[in-house]
This record gives sequence, structure tokens and C-alpha cells, in this order.
Amino acid sequence: MDDEKESSEWRRQREEALGFRPQKEIPYNQLLPYSQRLDRESAEILGQIKANLGRAVQLRELWPGVLFWTRKLSTYIRLYGRKFSKEDHVIFVKLLYELVVMPKLEISMMQGFTRLLISLLKKKELLSREDLQLPWRPLYETVERILYSKTEHLGLNWFPNSFRQGLSSSKSCVLSVLHRCSIENVLKTLVKCCRPYFPDEATAEMLDEWRPLMCPFDVTMQKAISYFEMFLPTSLPPHLHHKGFRLWFDEFMGLYVTVQNLPQWEGNLVNLFARLATENIGYIDWDEYIPKIFTRFLRSLNLPVGSSQVSTSKYLSNAYEIGHVVVWIISMLGGPSKLAQKHLSGFFNSITSFYHPSNNGRWLMKLMKLLQRLPTSVVRRLHRERYKKTTWLNTVPDSHKLTDQDITDFVESIKQPVVLAMFSKIGSLEAAQALQNLALMRPELVIPPVLEKTYPALQTLTEPHQLTATLSCVIGVARSLVSGGRWFPEGPTHMLPLLMRALPGVDPNDFSKCMITFQFIATFSTLVPLVDCSSVLQERNDLSEVEKQLCSATAEFEDFVLQFMDRCFALIEISTLEQTREETETEKMTHVESLVELGLSSTFSTILTQCSKEIFQVALEKVFNFATTNIFETRVAGRMVADMCRAASKCRPATALKRFVPHCCNVIAQLTINDDVLQEQELDKELLWNLQLLSEVTRVDGDKLLLYKDQLVNILQRTLHLKCKQGYTLAGNLLHHLLRSTTLIYPTEYCSVPGGFDKPFTEYFPIKDWGKPGDLWKLGIQWHVPSEEEITFAYYLLDNFLQPELSRLKRCADGEIEMSRDDIHQSLCIVQNCLMGSGSLLPFLGGDPIRDLAPTLISLEETKLCTGVNYDPTRENYREAIAQVMRKLLHHMLDNSEDDTKSLFVIIKIMGDLLQFRGSYKHEFDSRWKSFNLVKKSMENRLHGKKQHIRALLIDRVMLQHELRTLTIEGCEYKTIHRDLMRDLLLLSTSTYSQVRSKAQHVFFTALGTYNFCCRDLIPLLLEYLRPDNQNTSQQQLKGALYCLLGNHNGVCLANLHDWDCIVATWPAIVSSGLNKAMFFEKPSIVRLFDDLSEKIHRQYETLGLNFGLSDRSLELSASLCQGIDSACGLSPLTAEEIEIGIRNQITKNNDSLRNYEKLISSLLDLLEQRNLPWKFEQIAIGFLSLLLRDDVPLPTRAIKFFIQNLNHDALVVRKMAISAVAGIMKQLKRPHKKIEIDSYAINGSRPPKIQPGDRLDNQWLHYNSSNLPRTKDEWEACLFVEKTHWGYYTWPRKMFIYAPLDQQPKLGRSKEEMSEAEQVVCDNFSDPQFIEKLIKFLSLEDRKGKDKFNSRRFCLFKGLFRNFDTAFLPVLKPHLERLVSDSHESAQRCGAEIIAGLIRGCKHWSYEKVEQLWEILCPLLRTALSNITVETYSDWGTCIATACESRDPRKLHWLFELLMDAPLSGEGGSFGDACRLYVLQGGLAQQEWRVPELMHRLLQYLEPKLTQVYKNVRERIGSVLTYLFMIDITLPNSNPTLSPRVSEFTSRMLGQLKPLMEIDEEIQNHVVEENGIGEQDERTQAIKLLKTVLKWLMASAGRSFSTAIAEQLHLMPLLFKIAPVENDESYDELKRDAKMCLSLMSQGLLYPQQVVMVLDVMKQTSESSSWHAKYTVLTYLQTMVFYNLFIFLDNKQAVQDIRWLVIKLLEDEQLETREMAAITLSGLLQCNFLTMDSAMQLHFEQLCKTRLPKKRKRDPGTVVDIIPAADLVRRHAGVLGLSACILSSPYEVPTWMPQLLMNLSGHLNDPQPIEMTVKKTLSNFRRTHHDNWQEHKQQFTDDQLVILADLLVSPCYYA
Repeated sequence: MDDEKESSEWRRQREEALGFRPQKEIPYNQLLPYSQRLDRESAEILGQIKANLGRAVQLRELWPGVLFWTRKLSTYIRLYGRKFSKEDHVIFVKLLYELVVMPKLEISMMQGFTRLLISLLKKKELLSREDLQLPWRPLYETVERILYSKTEHLGLNWFPNSFRQGLSSSKSCVLSVLHRCSIENVLKTLVKCCRPYFPDEATAEMLDEWRPLMCPFDVTMQKAISYFEMFLPTSLPPHLHHKGFRLWFDEFMGLYVTVQNLPQWEGNLVNLFARLATENIGYIDWDEYIPKIFTRFLRSLNLPVGSSQVSTSKYLSNAYEIGHVVVWIISMLGGPSKLAQKHLSGFFNSITSFYHPSNNGRWLMKLMKLLQRLPTSVVRRLHRERYKKTTWLNTVPDSHKLTDQDITDFVESIKQPVVLAMFSKIGSLEAAQALQNLALMRPELVIPPVLEKTYPALQTLTEPHQLTATLSCVIGVARSLVSGGRWFPEGPTHMLPLLMRALPGVDPNDFSKCMITFQFIATFSTLVPLVDCSSVLQERNDLSEVEKQLCSATAEFEDFVLQFMDRCFALIEISTLEQTREETETEKMTHVESLVELGLSSTFSTILTQCSKEIFQVALEKVFNFATTNIFETRVAGRMVADMCRAASKCRPATALKRFVPHCCNVIAQLTINDDVLQEQELDKELLWNLQLLSEVTRVDGDKLLLYKDQLVNILQRTLHLKCKQGYTLAGNLLHHLLRSTTLIYPTEYCSVPGGFDKPFTEYFPIKDWGKPGDLWKLGIQWHVPSEEEITFAYYLLDNFLQPELSRLKRCADGEIEMSRDDIHQSLCIVQNCLMGSGSLLPFLGGDPIRDLAPTLISLEETKLCTGVNYDPTRENYREAIAQVMRKLLHHMLDNSEDDTKSLFVIIKIMGDLLQFRGSYKHEFDSRWKSFNLVKKSMENRLHGKKQHIRALLIDRVMLQHELRTLTIEGCEYKTIHRDLMRDLLLLSTSTYSQVRSKAQHVFFTALGTYNFCCRDLIPLLLEYLRPDNQNTSQQQLKGALYCLLGNHNGVCLANLHDWDCIVATWPAIVSSGLNKAMFFEKPSIVRLFDDLSEKIHRQYETLGLNFGLSDRSLELSASLCQGIDSACGLSPLTAEEIEIGIRNQITKNNDSLRNYEKLISSLLDLLEQRNLPWKFEQIAIGFLSLLLRDDVPLPTRAIKFFIQNLNHDALVVRKMAISAVAGIMKQLKRPHKKIEIDSYAINGSRPPKIQPGDRLDNQWLHYNSSNLPRTKDEWEACLFVEKTHWGYYTWPRKMFIYAPLDQQPKLGRSKEEMSEAEQVVCDNFSDPQFIEKLIKFLSLEDRKGKDKFNSRRFCLFKGLFRNFDTAFLPVLKPHLERLVSDSHESAQRCGAEIIAGLIRGCKHWSYEKVEQLWEILCPLLRTALSNITVETYSDWGTCIATACESRDPRKLHWLFELLMDAPLSGEGGSFGDACRLYVLQGGLAQQEWRVPELMHRLLQYLEPKLTQVYKNVRERIGSVLTYLFMIDITLPNSNPTLSPRVSEFTSRMLGQLKPLMEIDEEIQNHVVEENGIGEQDERTQAIKLLKTVLKWLMASAGRSFSTAIAEQLHLMPLLFKIAPVENDESYDELKRDAKMCLSLMSQGLLYPQQVVMVLDVMKQTSESSSWHAKYTVLTYLQTMVFYNLFIFLDNKQAVQDIRWLVIKLLEDEQLETREMAAITLSGLLQCNFLTMDSAMQLHFEQLCKTRLPKKRKRDPGTVVDIIPAADLVRRHAGVLGLSACILSSPYEVPTWMPQLLMNLSGHLNDPQPIEMTVKKTLSNFRRTHHDNWQEHKQQFTDDQLVILADLLVSPCYYA
């Protein structure tokens, strides 16, 4: 509890220091060496942000003002956490919420604001519902506008597909959400964060809003449920539950339980329930649903069961998300009933065997994920219940908290699968994570089995996989193992034996083993101080047993360290370069070697950090001798040894430097005494090795180096100017490291206990600290902060080594002296090393900022962060000096020696560092951040939380915080010197050599993101290279310029900035570059670049805003932000004039944008009119134009004309773009239609008392009723048409709108004068017969043979034409249509179908006369079309009719329906014609769903007599049609029976007709009867034909309908059992195959509890039939059915008994096959723990086995074989089969009862035939499955039994 006290005390102090109570700051800032300056800094920055953000909003300046300062706010949060008061927090949230929901906001801006809002709301506990309420509707409107955009599919709105990654921040790695950055995910996360703050009434309002969409046959159902999942607030406090989930829980749960066939939205419901459960543990009683939930969950895992399984495809796509399921299950645990735990144990019992490593399949990933997530969730829940600080969020009532017993039960139930999963095929990662969390809860249950597997694995040589798997699991449980604790005190005693045995794993021949061993050793050494405490045994006598054991064991530490070093030395000697590969190959390390090097050095340094002084001394001697007595090559082995030495000198610098530095300096001085050495090209190995060693050893604490500074400077003077490149590179490293060590800020030790271990045992006892976490409040970090002396030394080095090089290079650049290339390179390397070493010391480049790149009224100054360095203005700023010299030298080199690429590379690197480097690199920081997170994950304690990490990790995190501060340079001012350097980089990016170009571009892109608005300055320079009149651009310059425009994969793309000014310049420039005569378009690489560029623009473009307005609410909020701050920041409050200027600016900005938009379009069109523009550029330009369609501003007429003419362009690509564009233009020209509100209840019937889905009185007026169709003008105008199908099914919306009468709608049949200019253009072209003829000719061409489908773009085009211009173009089109439908070519038919669909949908608002006239034309056309239908086009006609009927009132289309209903099975056109007509009709009816019951009844009546069809294709189609007819017959909670056809009635009629088949006992053949057959025979034939069709229907409906009508179909089952064949054989006729398939699908169906009894009755009945086929099939059916409904059966005791009785009864069947199948079924049921192996069962089988058989008599060869009485043999065989089933039911372990059963079984080896065979099979299977782990299994048997077994398994009978 003292932690609590300390942290609250700390909070109080912070509140005093800051003057407000910070919401939640990042604690690591307090531990930085310069922390005392941070409070002032943060207050200043926050003040600036508040003032400027408020001003920007009031001045209505979204860009750049608001955007710039919101970015600053997110940086602030990254650096300081939420370090502001609650009031500020609330205002920030409300302001950003207003910004996010602005309707006209550009998407990219919205994403930026959304991200910031998410990070403000992420920590829910900081703001309670009292502090903050957010309205839900604006958010819903935003989501609706973006995710369900009405105009996106027409190309009027472009959303970016994937957004670039969030700036890698301290949190962005954690928020993996940001990496799947599509807009959809960002929005969903935002809703999730806002949910807790929706008002109390929100739930009721949401239900009113989305319930009307819940029509299960419609896509709107998915939309409604996903909205509910997204928005419904579930975290309301208990007293508000009646306004929260109680309003919908029963209704949705009823829905979930009634639906059987996993529709897509069931997954969303599961997610919603999971969320509800976890936020309201203890307030909901789940018990009655638990069996149903677990059954559905088991089904969704899609595990394979039984032999012949056919799965419906839905289960593959719509399975539940494991993460949500886990949360749901864990939330149901605990509480008084313990039911969920019972089911969870049953669940694992039934699937454990799937985890065995020998099983593999696509389901395995899901199972592993399940294992990994369950313990994580339990730990999270325990943390919440026991350790988390209480906040305003709901707490779990004590009655439902998890007890210790609950935890034990949970761990017991999951333990076995986890241990099996350790060796899984897909790796042991999941198992290791699961074990890590389980060990936090119950180490004594989990760790022993892991150790049992580990010790043997450490000894095995043959199975390295075993070793890597077990070690990674032990690493997971390491912390729990070492810290012991009350549950598992003997844990720590295992550590030393494990460490000693792991040493052989440092094995140069097996890379993965080596790496895991390093990780293993490093993990344990981090946790334990390696101090020899054995002497304590004599001094103290108050130790516990375990402590005594540990003390004596610690004597081995020294041995361990030395042995580890020996292993490493051996590894190094094998890895020297000469041994591993020839010199000719590469000189660098291979990837594997560099990983080994990393592993080796980090492990060794961990060990030394944790050593006591004595052990360190010994280790230092050893490594010093190894390093100085050998000479290593510097590439591979040298690096490893130098790393080890560096580790030693880092841990205790004073001791180590004393050994190394004098030694190395002496050797080097000796070897360079003679001046000839300086000129040698190849240096002595010894000299190089000592230089390398010295350069690595000096990477230590700077002030310890000062003792040796003279020696070191002397060495640098001797070696920096060596001729040999390797030599001067190493000397440069030494200089770099010396500078870094003296100038950077870093922690100097990472020991696991503050203050180290060098204290006497009387005051410090190391054993107490095993596995102890660091304490954040008492970390005691030892920082290295540069002292005066060190800084002086650093400047001394710069003055002596950097200054002379700079002056030489300057004179060379001025042409005063000549320098050879090597000299230049050497000088540049020295400059680079100095810059890299002293980056943190040198102030940034100064100079004048460049203004006016972006007009703004707000100050956009950069924030300078304090990083603990005090710049000294009196000394020379070398950064500027280097910049001047580099620029001079660069221009000199580009003029004289451009081919000296090596030096150019160095110059580019230096330029990058000048711009950005301050002591650490971004990419290094990112990788350290990543590895920090990995280590944290692998060692964290999620149970107790509160940052209980190892001390080294905490120190590392503080260091990362420091680096984050040095790297944060966003929004810097763009100064003249930056401009000069950027222009030089641009020059290099377009230079001659490709490698120089690509390196320069890389630096250029990085810098682009850093400086404000520099893109605007650089784009004009880039576009110079693309100017068509610029004749002297070289091919390399062009390529460079294009690459610069393209940008790298995640940075800025210059061609596509979200800014009108830039796009107006770049897009026309890209297109016009095609006019340049001198361009290199024959070069494929350049053509590819243009392609990439246009492809990237298309991928990343999003519709840019034209209107930047702000809402009034945000203006009020911003005023409250500014109060009382302005004066503090030196800003006076805004005056009315300034606000007026802001408003004017906003208006001009909107006008400018519009002007730019029109200018861009006209300049692209001007270019397209140039005759000599190459086709590639023409297409790029048209592509750009099509991106510029918008839904808020119509396209200029000139562009409309252009697109319409291009409908008849010669190139297919252009025609396709034009079709899309014109479809969009039609949408723009659409005139708005007026709607009126109606009272839906008043029309017919009254309001039902509660919600009642389905057919009711008040929605019957929507039904199609042939007696009152609107057949005259008056009826038509009086009829209320409701177009959308879902309205009214579930319930009516609050306000129901329908279209107003015709006289209030826009005028039809206008003359030309009444149209707008744009409409006239359309009208002229489409009324022109030549134009139409050409268009139709193009549209009926084939695109890709055999691949073409009905094209919805073309359909949209025609629909738009007919909607906007009613019948104007019909006369011109009619002759073409007549020709198209009678043409039998597929492309002509398809074109006809597209136009007709467009016509029917486009006539929505026509007057009655026009519609009637239309149908007079259409009916004959459709009749012709349907008679000409072909195999290729029947799906197109289906799509055509379905599209035409979609979202249309059926009463409007009565002509069409009557036409289609007219005798579909007329036989005209053969069976194909029949099938096609049915298909097309089905398409139309299916779209109408529940509104055409009358048509459905008519169709059913028409079809029923024709069900005995002969033709297979017609039968299949009828089956599919029937599925749709009965789809509407579903029972939702509280619904009326449907008025559409009902399955039950139909099935009972069918059963009547199938009676003749039911009564026969013999097998049913597929009779084909002669004409003159007898009547009775005839009846049977008809029944068989009927059965075939019924089977087709059952198969079709298995996957589609929502619920299966089990009760009725059950009566068919006996018949199917009889027919289904037993073997898998393709040659069976259709009937049998279908019957088998049907059974397979039915057995997988989900049963309701009340149906269980009915199914079992049918099975019992069948099991008594005479046909063994039927019994056999019953058994296969039973296996699948039980597994797929496991918990529902288990819930019913009687059912379990019945099944047991059934199987055991069938074991004694007289047919051998049935008996064997019964045994397999029994073994399966035992294996999934459905039945248990109890003594009664065992006894029963043993009794049966003892059935006496008559003795065999000696016979003469001639006598007849004795006949054993059949019944006895059967009974005896049944007993043997029963025993065999028991044995085979546990394939992977040996339970206690097994040895005896095996013995009993072996007694039957010599029995007569089927028995003998069974015994042999069983034994061989036993041997096969237990062979792998036989060593373990052997323990279960006695010696005598083992002798007998050995005989059995290898006796001759085994081979017999």
C-alpha cells in the first residue's frame, strides 16, 4: 500500500507545482536529468496551443491555422501525456468533436482531428459522464455520410484508401489501429471512444432510428446491426440500466437464439453481447443462454468432424471473431452458478485432441488464438477486480468477482491444451503467451508441467524444435518462476539447473537454437543478481529451507559465467571471416551473423551488468586475455570480440579502461612509429584489430575517458590520415565515439537493483531481490550529463580535427589546391564523423525565415524543446561552417567530377545530418522502441499492472522519452539556409547517377515533412524539368524529377498535395510534358514512371474541399479556450475588425478554391485539344478529369460535352472512363424530388401494442394484391408507393416519407428552352441517331471473351438518362432495342439487358400515361428476349430483372410480374428455357422479399404439380426457387405467422405424396418404368421423381434460409437414412448422392433444445429398422449432430442417456459394418467427453467379452468347419469393440484404466475372425498414436504388463 501513498503524495506535490491538477502526465518526464525545467516549458507550450487554436477557430482559418495547432496539441500529448486540467480537457474534446462532425470537411483533415480526439478520449477513466456528454447523432451522420456514401460509387466523392501511418510516436506503436489506417477503422475507433459519453436517452433514440431497418431478408439488416454494435452505449451505471441495455437485451437475444444459419450480422451481435457482458459483469444472468452460446461458438470454429463432411461455405466467411468471443466467455465466469466454467471445461475437453501437434488444418490458427486470448482476458478481468484504482466506470459486484477457486478451475481446464500446444506446427508463440499469463495466476499448476517437458528437451540432440519450443515457454514464465511467491516457493531453485543445462545451446551450427538460448540466458540474468551468496550460510541462521538451497546454489554463478564465455569464444572462433567464406565474396556480415552478434553482445552485457564485483573481475581478465592474445579480422569475429570488450567496459568503465586503453594505445603507437605506415594501402592486421578494439572500448561513460585524453588524441593524430581506407574508417569511428561519449546524455547503468550489488551481506541480501520489479518512484537512475570539462574536450577535438579539414575542403572548392578523390573522401569522412559525434552539441542552423508561402493570420512559430544541452553562443557553430563548405564543395564537384559518387554519397549523408541530426536517428529510435515493446510484453505482469517492470526496462523507457524529445522536430520554420540545402538536394536528386539520385531523394523526402510549407517553394522548381518548351532536360533529370513527384511509399506525394494551388500547377504540368518533342518516351522505365505517378494519384486522391466553414458551436467553444490566456502569451484578445477580416478571408478562400477548380479543368481540357498529345498522356489527363467530378459543384459544360463525345472514343479505356463520368454527371443534373410525410398506421390497421416483426394489419397495404392494382390514371395517382423494401417489416420509422404527388414534382417532357445549358448538351447528343447508333455499336462489342458480366456503370448511365429526360430518347433507342433483344450474340443481349434495366429503374417518377406507354414497348421486347436467352446471357437477364425490381414498389411493376408469372414452365425452348424463365422470375421476386405473398402462393401452386420434373437443371432451379419462396417463413421473437408460403404446410403435402416410398422396406432403386407400367408402380416412380426435387430444395435451403424447419423435415429422415449410400462412390446415381449430401448438411444444423427429443425419436425408430444401411447412416449422422450441438445435448440428461443406449445397442447389431461404425462413434463420443468411461460401461463390455464360444475341435482336413452360433459371436465381438473404442478414445495419453483394458483385450487375440482383426487393428493404432511419447506413457504400466505389451506389439501376430 505504500506505493499508493507515495503516488498520491507525488500527485499532491505536482498539483502545487503546476497550479492545477494534471489529468494524467507521463511519469517518465520526472526522471529526466533536466526535469526541473519541464514544468515551465509545458505550461508555455500549452498556453500557446490554447491561445492560437482558439484564435484560429475564431478567425475561421481551418488551414493552416487550426490544422497546425491541432498537430501541435497531439505532439504535446505525445511528449507530456494529458498534462492539462480537467476543464481544458473537456473543452479540447468538445472543440475537436465539433471539428470532426463538420459536414463539408475534407477527409484527410477529418482524419487528423479524429486521431487527436481519439487520443484525448482514450483514457476513459479521466473524464466521467458528469464531466462530459457528447451528442450521438452528428457522429452517426458523419459515419453514414462516409461509410454509406450515396455518391462514392458514381465517382463523385473520392475517399483515400489507406491513410499514411501516424507519425511513429510513443503511442502509435501501441495503437495498432492507426496502422490499418483506412478511414473506416479510424471512425469506428472514434465511435468506440465517444460511446461512454452519449446521453441517457441515446439508447431509446438509437432503437427508434435503426429498428425500422431490421428486415432480415435485406442488406439493411446488416447495416442496422452493425450500427447497433458500433453505437449502443453499454457502460451506463446500474441505476440507468432501464434506459440502457434492458430496452433491447431480450429482443436482440431472442433474435440471436432464433437464427440458425449464421447470417453475416450474427457476428456483429456477438460483438455487441461481448461488450455488454464485459461492461456489466454481475448485472446480467446469462445462465439460461449458456448452452446455446457455447454450442454456437463451438460451431463457429468450423472443426472437422466425422468422416464425410461437407461444410456450407458460410461458416468459412462469417465465423465469429475470436477476440470478442473470448471477452464474452470470460465475462460470464464467476458468480454463484459456475455454469460458464463448467461449459468451458466441457468445451476444452471436447476439443483438446485438436491441439495435439500431429493435427493441422485451417482451423488451427483460430484455436491457437483462442488459447492465447483466454488467459489474457482472465488476467485483465482480475486486474480490474482486484488491483485497478476504482474510477467512475462500473465495478463488479462482490457476488460475481472471481474467487481463487474460480481461477484454479479455469487454469485447470485450459492447462492441458496449452501444454499440448507448446509443440504445435505453427510455432509455440501463442502457448508461451498463454503460459506467461497463467503463471501469473497459478504458477504451481502451470510451471511444473512445462519444466517436465523442458528438462528432457534440453538433453535431446535429435529434436531441436522441442528445445526451441520449451525454452520460449520457459522465457514466458521466467518472472513467475524466479520470484517464487506464496503459491510456488520452490520455483527459484530451478533456475541454476536450467541455466547450466541451456549452455550447450550456444551452438554455431543451429542458428535458431543459438538465438533462443541467448534470449533465455539474458532473460534469467536480467531477473537475478549474479552474486555468490554461499558465505551467508555460515553467517546467518534465520534462513528458510528454500533460501538455504539458493545460497548454496549461487556458488555456481561464477562457473556459469566462465562456461558461457568459453562457449562464446568457441562460437567466435568458428565465425571468423576466413573460415566462413572466401575473401572474394562480400566483406560485410551476413544477416544471420549480425543477429548472432547482437544476441551475443546483449546477453554478455546483461550478464556482466548483473554480476558481483568478484565475478566481473574474473570475467574481465578472461575476455582481456582472449582479446589481446589473438588477432582477429575486423569484419565478423573482430566485431563480436570488440562487442564483448565494450560490454565489459560499459559495466564498470574505470576498471576496464585501465586494462584496455593503455594496452591498445601502446600497440598502435609502436606499430605507427615509422612514417611509411601512413602510406601503406594494406595495413598490418594487428594494427587494425587494436584500432577496432580501442574504438569500441571507448563507447563508455565520458568522464571516465578524460584520464586518457592525451593518449587518445595522440592516437587520432597518428591514424586519422592513414592511407588505408579500413584504417582511417576505424580511426574515424574512434573520433565519433569519443565525441558521442562526452557530449550525449544517457544512463550509465542498467542494474536490476538501484545502487548495484557491491554491499556487504549484512546490509544487503541479494536473494531477496530475485525477480524483483523496479520501483518507478525510487529508480535512482545514474545519468551521464556532459560536464564543463567534457564539453571543452569535445570542442578541442573539433578545433583540432574538424577545422583543418574544413579549410582544406574550402580551398579545394575555391580551386586553390588540388585534392585527389581519396583525399576528398577521407576529409569528408572526418567531417561526417565529427558531425555525427557532436550533433547534440551544435545548435541548429539559423537564418531568416521565408514568409508568405501560405497566407495566415495566426503565428505558426516552432516550439523549441529543452533537451538538457546548453548551447554556448561564444563558440563557433560548426554546423553552419560545415553547411557553407559542403555547398561550395558540392557545386565544385558537380561541375568537375560528377562521377566521384562515393564522395557525393558522404555529402548527401552530411546534408541530411545538418538538417535533422541532434544525437539520435529516427530509424534507430523506432527499432529500439519496437524492441522495448517486445521485451516489455514478454516480461510484463499484467495482473498487478502499475508499471511493475524490471528496472532496466524502466530506465530504457526514460531514455526513450529523452530521445523522443530530441527527435521531435515538427513544423519547423523554413529558413533561407534550409531552402539552399533543399535546392541542393533537389539538384542531386536529378543528377546523372541513379544511386546518387535515390540516396538524395531519400534525404529530400525526409526533410520535406519537417519544414512548414516548403513543398510550395520547391514544386515550381521541379515542374521546370517537365516544361514542354524546356529542350535541354536530360533523361536522368526527367527521371529524378518524376521520382521526386512520386514520393516514397509512406511520405508526402508532391503530385497530390491536398491543396488546390499545388494541384493546379502539377497535374497540367504532368500532362503537358507529353508535348515535349525531346522527351524520352521510348524508354520503358520513364513510361512506367508516368504510369506509377498517375496510379498513385488515383489511389491517394481524395475530393478536396471547396467550402471551409466552421460551425457556430465551435466558435463559442474557442472563445472559452482563449479566456485569460492571451495576455500570458503576449497576444491581445481579438478585435471585431480582426474577426471581420477572418470572415472575409474565408469567403475569398472559398472563391479562390472554386476558381482554381474551374481553372484546372479548363487547362486539362485545353491540353486534351492539342492534336499532338500522345495517347498515354491523353488517358492520364482524362483520368485526372474524372477525379474532379464532385457532388457539390456541377462539372463545367465544356467538360460535360467532352465526356459525352468520348463515349464514342476509339480506345476502350477512354470509353470506360467516359461511361463512369457521364453516369456521375447525370447524378449531378438530377433535379430534387419533393417528399411528404405520411402516418403509416392510419392507412390500414392500428399501431400494435409492442414491436411485432413480420406481416401485420398495418403493413398489409404494402402487399401486392392483384385485385386492387393501380390500373388507371386515377388509381395510380391515389396509390401510395413505398419504394424501399425494408420499411414496415420490423416496425415503422418515426417519420415516414414518401414522394409527393406528380403535380408537385419537377416538370416532365420539357422543351429545349426549359433546360439548362448542360442539359441541352446531353439532349443534343442523345437525340442524334448517328451518335446513338455508334454508341450502341460500341456498347455491344465484346470486352474480354467469356468474362463479361452485366455492367452496373452502364446501367447507371441509362438510368440517369431516363430519370432526367423521361421519354425524350425512347424513339431513337426503340429500334436498337428491338434489334438487340432478338440478336443471339451474348454482347448484344447484355447491352439490351443493361438498357432495359436502366429504363425500368429510370421511370420511377414518370406519369401514368408515360409508364403505360413504356410497358407497351417493353413487354414484347422482354418476351422476345426471354425466348432468345442463351447459356452465356441467362445470368445477365437475371441480373437485369433483379436490378430493375430492386427498391421499387411491386405495385408499380405489375406489368413485369404478370409477364414473368405467365407459365414459366411452358416447355418452350426446352428444359433450358424453363430453367431460365424460372431464374429470371426468381431474381425479381427475391428482390421484393416479403411484399408479394400473393405472387408467391400463385407460383407455388403452379409449381407443385410440376415437381416431378425429369430434367435435372429444371429440378435444381425449382429447388432454388422454393428456397426463396420459403425464406420469408421465419419465426422472429414475438412475430405473427407469415402470409407468404409456409414450409410446414408444404412439407406435409409432400410427405403425403412420398408415402408410397415410406412403406417399402427393400432398397429403393432409381426405377425407370416402361410406358405400360402398372398403376401402383407408377405412383412409386412419381414419388421418386418428386423426392429428387425435394432433395434439391433441402440442399439449396441448407445454407440460405435463416432457420431450418426441423420438425417437418424430420419425417423425411427415415426415408433418407434408407436411401443414403454407405461408401463414398462417385458412380452412385443422383438420388443417392443427394440424399447423402442432404443428411450431411442436416446433421450440421443447429437444434433448438425442444427439437432434441424429436430427432432422437426418429433415430431410435430407424435403429430398429431391418436395413443395416439405415442404421449405419444413423450413426454417422449422430457423430456430427452431437458435436455440432454439443452443449445443447449435454444440457439434457435424458438425451445423453438415450444416445448412450442407442450406440451400445448398435454395437450388438448383426451386421459387421454397423458394429464397427458404432465402435467408431462410441470412441468419438468418449473422446469429446460427451460420454464418460465409467465402471458400469466397462463392466458391461467385459461381461459381453466373456460370452462363451464353443471350443475348436481338432478336425480332419476334410470335415466341414464348425459353425459358431452367430448371436454369441456378435455379443463377444460387441464387447471387444467396446473395449477397443475405449482405448482408441484417448489417443494421446494413458489414463489409469487403460493398462488393464489392454490386457483384457489381448486375451482375445486368438478369437475367431472379425474379433481377431479388431484386436489387431486396435493394437496397431495404439502403437501408432502412443509411439512419440512412449517414454512418458511407459510409466503407467507395471513391469509385467510391459512384458506382455512388448510381446503383443512386435509378436508375429502384429505382422500376420
